[in-house]
Amino acid sequence: MSKTKRDRRIEPTVEPSLPAASKPLRPGIELALVAVALLLFLIISIASARQKNSTFDEGAHIPAAYTYVALGDFRMNPEHPPLVKLLAGLPLRFLLHPKMDINDPDWKNARQWEFGLKFLYEWNDADRLIFWARAPVILLALLLGLAVWRCARALYGWQAGYCALLLCLFNPETLAHAQLVTTDLAVACFLFIAVYCFHRALKRLTIGNGLLAGLAVGLCLVAKFSGILVFPMLALVGAAFAFSSAELNLSLPKAGARVIVSRNGKLAGAGALLLALSFIALAVVWACYGFRYQFATDPALSQAIDWERYWQKETLAMSFIRALRYLHLAPEGYSYGFLYALESVEKRSAFLLGDYSINGWWYYFIITFLIKTPLPLLALIALGGYLIRRYGAGVAAECMLLLPVGLYWLVTLSSNINIGHRHLLPIYPFLIVFAAKVARVFAAPRPRRLAIACGLLLGWYGAGALLIYPNFLAYFNEAAGGPAQGYRWLADSNLDWGQDLKGLAQYRRAHPDEPFYLSYFGSAYPEYYGIKAQSLPGYNSQMAEKMRNKELARFDEVPAGATVAISVTNLSGVYLRNYRLPGTEQFLERLRQLQPVAKIGYSIFVYRLP
Repeated sequence: MSKTKRDRRIEPTVEPSLPAASKPLRPGIELALVAVALLLFLIISIASARQKNSTFDEGAHIPAAYTYVALGDFRMNPEHPPLVKLLAGLPLRFLLHPKMDINDPDWKNARQWEFGLKFLYEWNDADRLIFWARAPVILLALLLGLAVWRCARALYGWQAGYCALLLCLFNPETLAHAQLVTTDLAVACFLFIAVYCFHRALKRLTIGNGLLAGLAVGLCLVAKFSGILVFPMLALVGAAFAFSSAELNLSLPKAGARVIVSRNGKLAGAGALLLALSFIALAVVWACYGFRYQFATDPALSQAIDWERYWQKETLAMSFIRALRYLHLAPEGYSYGFLYALESVEKRSAFLLGDYSINGWWYYFIITFLIKTPLPLLALIALGGYLIRRYGAGVAAECMLLLPVGLYWLVTLSSNINIGHRHLLPIYPFLIVFAAKVARVFAAPRPRRLAIACGLLLGWYGAGALLIYPNFLAYFNEAAGGPAQGYRWLADSNLDWGQDLKGLAQYRRAHPDEPFYLSYFGSAYPEYYGIKAQSLPGYNSQMAEKMRNKELARFDEVPAGATVAISVTNLSGVYLRNYRLPGTEQFLERLRQLQPVAKIGYSIFVYRLP
């Protein structure tokens, strides 16, 4: 092997400087620009969050958040790992001190939806709890923005860094989920940070870089169960690094400074680093469960888990979880939650362009990506690919951005759970950094037309985010007909997650004398917001109880002249079809032929029957 290909000990190296066109601004100016973007995002997020009631999943997440922090008990909402709920529970525990009845049978028996209704809407001020529980998630979005800025800046220069920051923070999908106590924003944040920190650690392996990467990997695992994909992502990134011309710089105690340039040496280094990160990540998982094996303080709940029912399914995932369970390598709550989540995604009613399925469509997420992603962002991603030879950061860096996206797409396209574009949120930080390289054209002497085109695309992007305020969840791009046409394409968390009862309450106050019927999709409590209505079949945590008590009106009983408010998910019939209630299909089809007299946040339509 030649001298240039042999691993060697050297003094620590510094990163090569960026081209002159990408030299950084004075630190004060650059940080001021970053601070302005972060502050604008914070203002928009807080103002928007106050206008929306809890979404469907928050009805379980927020009450569980308080019990995790205040009681150290993880019985509620086991299908999602605890990170976001631990963060959301901190302000509830230490600022609000909400009321809770620990003798309530719904708490004792871990009935999360019934307990959530009481916790939010009977025992406490729901709006205060919801707002403060959402605050830590907004801060996570700021952390994601800073990570995207730092990565793009390091790869492509300050212009790209600032462009990536704006694209990330003002992506409608980021704005929507940064305001919700759910898992999607958190897993997107820590998957990106973990991959980027791993790449940085390969370039310069120090104790600090390794610990930071391990912490990020652990936070992926406790953000969402799909965070387990971080390991194959890191393996791919490590392999790409080894087969590229990049050098692995070691700077460890007692080992001195060393540069590894051989392929086998880099592969061994990446593998050793990944193994070390796994142990750090496992410690993070245990820490989030309070270093306790049992998931609940009541041993009877652990004893009630039917583990054998899960073991009957002979799959690789089941075998892995079974090993965790019997060897006690992970907390019981993590193993049980993983199994619970796997079972819940096997079959789920879904809606796409007027069609229904419980097994999903392989192309579902391709369509959601094309209609829920802003068109200017799609154009910038394409331009980023076009300009990769001119402005790319090298094979290792570009693979660090693209390989995780490719892997995530492969997994997502094979998924049977087709209920929300939000499941694609983790790919956006990578694609945004990849696209941000086009910002280098603003410093290039030519061609100026390309710079003007990029400027127009960025302006279009910003205008789209402002125009959809505060209804970010319902964003659809212009090719799909905008948010007003979204209900024709998709349902559920794509646009209607039960978030617009506050807006419906305003409409009801303006029309108090109309005979009023409501078919609601969500876990919130319409009566809490002063919505007096006769309940129609819907899909929410109160419907089963109302059906038992015969409090529901049938669709075929609604008289002429009545006003009907219906969540667009119910209008699509995706879940109501499962109830097989008489007259449902005919009534929904009748509504679809009418023009709504009002659209509340694009998620609730109001009709007046002729």
